[in-house]
Amino acid sequence: MNPSSRRKRVVPAMRVCFLFTLALILTAAVSGFPFSPPAADAPAAKSLGLTHTAAAEAARSADSALSPLPKRQNLTVPDSLEAFVREAADKLADEAPFKEWKTAKLSIHPLGPGTHGWLVNLISGDKRIGYMIITASDNGGYTLSEYGADTEGLPYSVTELRLFLAQQGLIHSIFDNFESVPLYAPLLPYWKVTVNGQTLYVNAVVPEILPWDVSKADAVARSSQTERRYGLTASGSLSEITAGPMFQTGHTGNPYDNLLWLTSPKLAPLAAGEFVQLLQQQQGLVFRSNAGANDILGAPLMITGYQLWTSSTAAGGPVPYAATDIGSRRFLPLDALQASGKFQVYVTGDGEAAN
Repeated sequence: MNPSSRRKRVVPAMRVCFLFTLALILTAAVSGFPFSPPAADAPAAKSLGLTHTAAAEAARSADSALSPLPKRQNLTVPDSLEAFVREAADKLADEAPFKEWKTAKLSIHPLGPGTHGWLVNLISGDKRIGYMIITASDNGGYTLSEYGADTEGLPYSVTELRLFLAQQGLIHSIFDNFESVPLYAPLLPYWKVTVNGQTLYVNAVVPEILPWDVSKADAVARSSQTERRYGLTASGSLSEITAGPMFQTGHTGNPYDNLLWLTSPKLAPLAAGEFVQLLQQQQGLVFRSNAGANDILGAPLMITGYQLWTSSTAAGGPVPYAATDIGSRRFLPLDALQASGKFQVYVTGDGEAAN
């Protein structure tokens, strides 16, 4: 065999060995963190000294690691919680975009201290395809606080957090250590991050540093603990509950793309039927905080769809969830939104509400 042929065989083999080793290091580096396997996008990967190709291949290798999910504590998941989660997932799996949930693996992990909630990741193969946030209700049951389906942009991605911290210069290498605790305030998944002795709070949907000090964070946590539970709540079986088809307006976008919605009046609280009718007539609604507390709510949010949960029993009316496209497709309880803010009709460039 001539030297040129030997080199052609040896170089790819060396490259595979290098990427395999890098994947093992990446997996070990994030083993203390809870949710989602490491992956790299091009801009962030370059800032960490990885080429686009090497980062992508290392990410794919790391994605197939046995378990990217946490081993924070050996906490037993109550049978009642597991049953609620499985039933809720099965109800959603009857409709798009949740159909893959029917056969997905459920991975349930407690959120941080005082949250009284759990993150449920839905895993298909080596990919995370959706999530639910479940909160303990006062009557001993459980509440579906929010949920969503996608393979990217899901809340509590350690990969996105790590890359964001690197882009901000808070860590200088993909191998740097930091401590992250996942927390939840109604409508806002967020991280408490400790790095180099500094504590900061980061939005866990679209990574950004929240303008909070420790006292503000403590106040948010206390308020979250006393908030009533919003969304679908059950203390037993969901057999009488149905998740209806998702309705989409066909409009996607960011509220900041066109600020003319600021000129439309704030709407009075909407009944479920009024909310449904408005979204069927308009391209979208924008949710905005009542008192300028957009950082606590992750607002403003573009609302571009809904899903109704209904019961076959006479008790209670439909439970609407509003769909927003920022980050991934998230479904948030209508009552939680209206308890904290107001809707405004999204308007187009001609100043008219879009029909």
